[in-house]
Amino acid sequence: MKDGIADKLRAPFQPEQIGHLPKVVCKPCSDRACTAHKPKTCSTCKAYLGKHIHIDYVGHAHVTERLLEVDPDWSWEPMAFTGSGLPLLDDTGGLWIKLTIGGKTMVGYGDAPGKRAAVKELIGDAIRNAAMRFGVALVLWKKEPAAPVSDEKRDVAP
Repeated sequence: MKDGIADKLRAPFQPEQIGHLPKVVCKPCSDRACTAHKPKTCSTCKAYLGKHIHIDYVGHAHVTERLLEVDPDWSWEPMAFTGSGLPLLDDTGGLWIKLTIGGKTMVGYGDAPGKRAAVKELIGDAIRNAAMRFGVALVLWKKEPAAPVSDEKRDVAP
């Protein structure tokens, strides 16, 4: 990969570039049958929901902007095509792609569970997924924080 691209790809996103996807964590709330949590408009995500958490993410537009900033010649292509030349979706409706940035190619996968005719969403999800392989917004994909790293030498038994 060309000099400096990896560091630029991994640079943190600004707080205003990070979205907050609501995820309901109470089964009765998701069934709209909860008596314990009254739905209200959340000040963070603006959704009208009962008990929920937020999953932070960087959207397709900000990821695309990052890719353009570090490599204006970046590209993606489907892993396979149909007989009529369209991107081939897998048996579950997902899309496998190859993303090339700075001369290096990584594979990514996009899906849109429960949605029909969501090709643009599949593409955006696949690009974000493949970009994560380059380190783009990697910290947001993690389910837990990174373990602290120490520069101290450790005693290792021979």
